[in-house]
Amino acid sequence: MKKVSKLIGIIALAAVIGFAFTSCSRGSDGGSRGGGTVNVGGVSVRIGPATPSTDFNYRLMEDGQGIRIIQYTGDGGAVVIPAEIEGFPVVELGNNAFQGESQNGEWLHGYNITSVIIPASVKKLAHGCFFRIEKLISVTILGSGVEIGNMAFAHNLNLSEFNMPDGDNVLIPIDGNHFRGCTKLPLATRARLVSMGFAEP
Repeated sequence: MKKVSKLIGIIALAAVIGFAFTSCSRGSDGGSRGGGTVNVGGVSVRIGPATPSTDFNYRLMEDGQGIRIIQYTGDGGAVVIPAEIEGFPVVELGNNAFQGESQNGEWLHGYNITSVIIPASVKKLAHGCFFRIEKLISVTILGSGVEIGNMAFAHNLNLSEFNMPDGDNVLIPIDGNHFRGCTKLPLATRARLVSMGFAEP
């Protein structure tokens, strides 16, 4: 009887370990279900589970090799952009994809976003990508060599934390005023952006 009880205990323990392993594995959208902490440019950043792919409208790039996110459709809060969707890497965030407010004052899907983590797979943030998101406080970019389109982060009045890896060519400006109105960015962050070719926020 003791042997049977011991055997049942071992089986139960194995089941618990298996469940824990499955819960921490990568999902189909490329995000880690369990999250973790990474060092980004000397700052420790907590990365939660990837936002579900159902919170985005997306399509394949013209070359069929990656995903462009066309529009964010979620409820806001902390957004962790998935590195993969349907087995393809997410490589671009499209024009005005996460915009929070229109020029006419209309609230859009991005209005309630408070933080964004952008995976290393993403190599382009298009025009107005994160334009006018009043509640956006923190942005973390995990990759390098990322092209930043005109007005991509403009008029984020409360953006006060902008994390990016060390290096000279982490962000590459394309045209215009990428950080216009981001007056709460720390002075050191502003100086680094200017050194990479961006206009003073």
